[in-house]
Amino acid sequence: MGTLGACEVTAHGDYGNRVVGYYPSWARDYSPADVPYDKLTHLNYAFVEPQSDGTVVTGGSSEDSLLSELATYDDTGTVFLLSISSGWYSGKFSDAASTATRRQRFAKTAVDLMLKYNFDGLDLDWEYPDGTIRAEDPHNFTLLLEACRNELDSRVGTWTHLTMAGSPNPNIVDDAYEVGTISNYLDHVNVMTYDYHGDWSNVTNFNAPFDSPPEGPSAQSWNTSNHMQQWASRPIAKDKLVMGMPFYGRSFSGVSSTNDGLFNSFSSSTSETYYDIVQNIKPQSDYEYHWHPDAQVPWLYSAAENTFISYDNVRSISNKANYVRTNGFGGAMCWELSQDPSNTLIEEMHTALHS
Repeated sequence: MGTLGACEVTAHGDYGNRVVGYYPSWARDYSPADVPYDKLTHLNYAFVEPQSDGTVVTGGSSEDSLLSELATYDDTGTVFLLSISSGWYSGKFSDAASTATRRQRFAKTAVDLMLKYNFDGLDLDWEYPDGTIRAEDPHNFTLLLEACRNELDSRVGTWTHLTMAGSPNPNIVDDAYEVGTISNYLDHVNVMTYDYHGDWSNVTNFNAPFDSPPEGPSAQSWNTSNHMQQWASRPIAKDKLVMGMPFYGRSFSGVSSTNDGLFNSFSSSTSETYYDIVQNIKPQSDYEYHWHPDAQVPWLYSAAENTFISYDNVRSISNKANYVRTNGFGGAMCWELSQDPSNTLIEEMHTALHS
């Protein structure tokens, strides 16, 4: 990172195999001092927020203090990106991107914050500009990225980091992104290859399967490896595509013991952090560990609790990271660092990509 408050920001390191970690404002006991910067090429702070008039703002004094604390780690060699989000289909992103004046205000105020807190670039997490709120959103998103790229290049210098979080869903990809154009503005896309199943599903299934189980009820293309290849079929360089990996799992309650809980109906579902799964749930004697040879991810099942839990562990993270490296993708991303305060998974991700 550069000198605090300066208009010249530099970053260092080999980004051929990126290791991107999102650091949330709600990390609490997982402080900036706990982040293994030597295992990350990029740290994305989540989140600052756009207002409808385009102004990008922080959440107040506590968030300002956290950003200032992060800025003290400016000699780590890690690229620090300010990630901008407004929540799921909130409409604020659509409003902010809807006019040239608002887009310019967005770009200017985002870069203002970036420089104030000594960050190296911006990350946009609009979920999603697919035309649901405004029919013009896909093109307006392109124009918003262009405005950010121009603002960064004019005020900071070429090439200043600009990235985005992208849907893995091919239908959303085609509806939301003018890929051939936005790829010219972006360093990389963090593809959110997780949340494949959860409380919205009909039966228990895997949160982030590497491949689809042939015996499963879902479409056989609905998995992380296929969706990375789907992105690669668009007009974007393969090494600009970063595979997302979850540091959390999905717990399903009210699940019968058939097939050790897999592909069964359930009564409710919630998310569980990797930390809670390995520290508090897995050690219980009634939970049995299973591994699926096609999905390449584990699951736990308790007949006593009628509970099924899908998650990623060291083995599945390593498998996915090796796939990324051997297939020419740009790296791996995790959501999110504080869900594994032991840093076990991010260290494995780094080892698999850089050994």
